[in-house]
Amino acid sequence: MEMETDAGASAGKQPACLNCRRSKIRCNRPPGHARCEKCRQLNAECVVPSHHLGRQKGVKNKRKGLEKAIHQIEQAIKRPKTDSGSGPDDAQKAIAGLQDLLSRFQGQLTNDPETFSSGSDRDRDRETERDGRTRHPLSPREQVTDENLMLDDAENPLQLLARASDLQISPTGVRHLPISSPAPLVAASPPLPQASGSGDVLGQRSAKDFFVPTRASLDVGDELDPVELGLVTFDESESLFSYFYQNLAHTRWGLDPLVHSARFVRAQSAFLFTSIMAAAALFLPSAGALSKRLSRHVKWLAKRAMTHRHRSVEIVLAFMVNVPWMAPGDRLGDDDTCSYIAMALTVALDLSLNKIVTPSSSFDRGLLSRLARADCIDARRALHMDGFDDVDPGSEWGRRLLRRRERTWIALFVVERGVCLARGRSYTVPPTALIENCDYWHRSDIADRRDGPMNSMAILRRDLDDLFRKVKFSCDSYRIVDTGSEAAQTIKKTIESFYANWYATWAMAISEDGAHHLPPYVEILVTHTQLSTYGGVINHPTAPIAVKRFFRAAGLSSALNVLRAAIQGEARLKSMPNNTVIMISFAACSALSLSVTPGDSRSSLAPSVRALIEETAGVLERIGATPDHRNGSSVLYGRFLRELIRRGPNMQMPQTRDPRMDLPEPVLNPTGSTNTATTTTLPAVPPAGTSTSIPDRPPSLSISQQPLPPDLWSEPMQFSAMSDGQIIDAVNRAGSAFGSSIPDVPFDDMLSWDWPDFANTEFSF
Repeated sequence: MEMETDAGASAGKQPACLNCRRSKIRCNRPPGHARCEKCRQLNAECVVPSHHLGRQKGVKNKRKGLEKAIHQIEQAIKRPKTDSGSGPDDAQKAIAGLQDLLSRFQGQLTNDPETFSSGSDRDRDRETERDGRTRHPLSPREQVTDENLMLDDAENPLQLLARASDLQISPTGVRHLPISSPAPLVAASPPLPQASGSGDVLGQRSAKDFFVPTRASLDVGDELDPVELGLVTFDESESLFSYFYQNLAHTRWGLDPLVHSARFVRAQSAFLFTSIMAAAALFLPSAGALSKRLSRHVKWLAKRAMTHRHRSVEIVLAFMVNVPWMAPGDRLGDDDTCSYIAMALTVALDLSLNKIVTPSSSFDRGLLSRLARADCIDARRALHMDGFDDVDPGSEWGRRLLRRRERTWIALFVVERGVCLARGRSYTVPPTALIENCDYWHRSDIADRRDGPMNSMAILRRDLDDLFRKVKFSCDSYRIVDTGSEAAQTIKKTIESFYANWYATWAMAISEDGAHHLPPYVEILVTHTQLSTYGGVINHPTAPIAVKRFFRAAGLSSALNVLRAAIQGEARLKSMPNNTVIMISFAACSALSLSVTPGDSRSSLAPSVRALIEETAGVLERIGATPDHRNGSSVLYGRFLRELIRRGPNMQMPQTRDPRMDLPEPVLNPTGSTNTATTTTLPAVPPAGTSTSIPDRPPSLSISQQPLPPDLWSEPMQFSAMSDGQIIDAVNRAGSAFGSSIPDVPFDDMLSWDWPDFANTEFSF
């Protein structure tokens, strides 16, 4: 409760002090005196409330009893936040006033419980009556009243408890109060029990120290800083940061170069500072020794951040920065990817990064007015939580600091969903209000140029759940139908329209250098998502046979396009993340499983698919071994794909002529890889066969593009030199009677994390 003892206050309408109120006598304060007559007689301090304790203006129903006490305490908790000039004495007066209020109303509650019971019943009756009426827009006065009736952090019990301690920490001088004799918050509270052997420790700990709001705990210091430890110089750190943002940040979203400079990051987190430098050194040919030193320090800092419970926005980013290029463990899945994501999620939730910062320039005011208070966090409170109390939230620097919180949560959502989709794990990052309403978040005057691609992936991952529900519903509703052709067309239309709308919305946002080129890592990610969608249809138990047969062909087309994109985009995939490596390997196994028809059918695509996988394995091995100290996991996956091809039967078919004579002549694109004569840029109206660039809609699953001669199926095809449209056409012309090439590992098993099974001795085709 905000108190004041200003002697110059007006004596004419001066309210009574607390002592006179307690004694129920008139408070006489002569002009020029700081204390009233009774306080001078008692030699006590004259504490006068700065606000009227009775009925509040604008409140229709007078509060009584416990409701009144709770309301007064809530208002008292809120007011010290805005009082930056109050000192220790004012804080002690506030605590004394609260103790008096609590003791008075605790006595009332003990003596007359029926009053509170009847009052609560009347309140419930009034609430029921209000709910039965038609809601109408609130007037400005009603909106203010509604704000006063709200309770902050009502959905978060721990934060609500900690918010009560704002009385101790909000004024700047209160934190300097003596801890040896803290005033009890409740007069009747029992003393803390003393444990044997630890009495001194428990005696020093008080409720005031324990119930405090969550704040950032930075991992900084001379014993942590790699510059102070002599691992690297600051000039080298700036060079490594520059290399990171120029060559690696396109696959590691969540960072803003204007905010996360080397100097800023060093002051915020030694973990993130070292992680960015270690990631950059990993791809520099001349930085092998430096990379090893920094990598060892990163592992030590990660363990320290976990054990010492350090938390900050930059620590969340540090865990995510280490995920893409993490060294492989001793066994498949033994790396720290999932544990790092779990720690990032824990710290992010502790710091409320999942909430929308208000007021916000990235979201419409109408939307903000409809959001629950639990989904939002005040800008000043967010900056206070991050340790930037002196930063104005309305300034450009303050807005960038606040936007970095939202960017971090969106990036965590994208990374976690991608890892789970690639590894077959259940999702852990929830789609909060920030994710549900981020469609236009990238449109901001302070947005980073990579916010658009990141946001596009977040929306794709977010809307996938709804797509899966629609597809499963379509399969279930056609369960009793004899033929599934109608279901196949319905599901086909649903899936194609989903990806067509996504492409149409995000074509410009995900293009590079304004040339409308689809980045290879984004193309792989989106096409792998399509493959997962088709796999979900194939594996759904109620899907008709016609639907499964149709989408096996669609799944094969997507799998081949993933491999084709990896081969053609090798020059721009030097920093390929581990998650992309897993997606490519999964696509290769899926293609092997779906490409073989029963018997020795001349329409079998297996020889061509095997050749494509051989090329893909070479790409993965080269990327993972460059530079020499890279130690990338893609080397192991490349060897695994070669092992799959070696252990399969020889299915080569007799060749009568060079199969490439029947294909469009490949040409070199600017990246140095081969491609067909079709252009790779997006014109106003894309011609048939154009699909390696960003299309207005994804290529159809059934429309043929650039028909191939019918006698081509007896010859292996060079899929790596085709466009995605030509691959789709080839699969459609090959027919839909696909069998299973891996009897012991059905296609639905390959959608989980256990699909690369080296230990299976019966693994054959």
